Amino acid sequence: MDSMRFGSTNDVVALGSAIVDVFCSVSEDLLDQLGLKKGLMQLVGPDLADSVVSQLGKVEMKGGGSAANTLVGLAGLGHPGTLIARTDNDQFGKQYVQELESIGVHVERPGVSHDLGTGRCLVLVTPDGERTMATWLGAASHLELDKNGIDAIRNSRILYIEGYLYDIEDTKRQIHRAIEVADQAGALVAISLSDPFCVERHRDEFLHLLDGKVSLVFANQDEAHILTQRSDLDDMVQFFRSRMVSGAITMGKLGAKVFNLSEAHLVPAKRVEKVVDTTGAGDLFAAGFLHGVLNHGLENPILCAEYATICSAEVITHFGARPEQDLNLLLRA
Repeated sequence: MDSMRFGSTNDVVALGSAIVDVFCSVSEDLLDQLGLKKGLMQLVGPDLADSVVSQLGKVEMKGGGSAANTLVGLAGLGHPGTLIARTDNDQFGKQYVQELESIGVHVERPGVSHDLGTGRCLVLVTPDGERTMATWLGAASHLELDKNGIDAIRNSRILYIEGYLYDIEDTKRQIHRAIEVADQAGALVAISLSDPFCVERHRDEFLHLLDGKVSLVFANQDEAHILTQRSDLDDMVQFFRSRMVSGAITMGKLGAKVFNLSEAHLVPAKRVEKVVDTTGAGDLFAAGFLHGVLNHGLENPILCAEYATICSAEVITHFGARPEQDLNLLLRA
């Protein structure tokens, strides 16, 4: 992978949504009452988020956001990274940044707001461990790139983009600008498709990205099906390859299909004793896979997938989207 530069300040710079996750254990009936579709992410207003929390009483709050979760996993694997995201200047925002910085993830938050409120995501976990997300973006919906953010991208090896950002019209221009900066600097551009509804809403724009500078894609099977409009995994892989894109299509407990431009493999998922919460599984899969890319390039997708499945297996054994065990020790084991 000659285009990736070594000795950069950041291994990975990510564009993402700064979101505080609010975890709630709920029944299937409550999801129906709230009008939320199980297993998906839906954008909501602050009133719904606040009313659910007040109904349930017992909740657990943790820093979240898809790209941030991936950077936390990478930091645990020894890779310095920077998150470009926007928070409010409230207690949630300060706590969010402090938590990431303490883990080893630098945060660039241009144009800090003072009135929108830091974004939050209700993670409603049903007894089967499936999570349904109701997100109020708040300040996260106003992402901007400033000089510091551009410099961080120029000094990175990988630019990682959270697909959820495409739900915000003004943010699209910032994404395109970031991709141009990364491409000119010789950094690899990777994107996570994030959510099936997100792909439905922005399919044409995602295809445009894949036809451009994006070289690596992460998608689950539903997202890949909607984007490629193909049902067979091998056909999906060929669709991406025809656009000179490598990547991974995850399938939960069935494992993942990983591929580069010359080979593709079906990799089984790691077994766990009990699935507690699937929040962050895809984010940590991406972290493990990017760890492989940073160390070995895209030439060995099986090894990248091995790292990815270990990381994603760890995060589904507990509440929260960030690892609790030492990922390096797990990979060495």
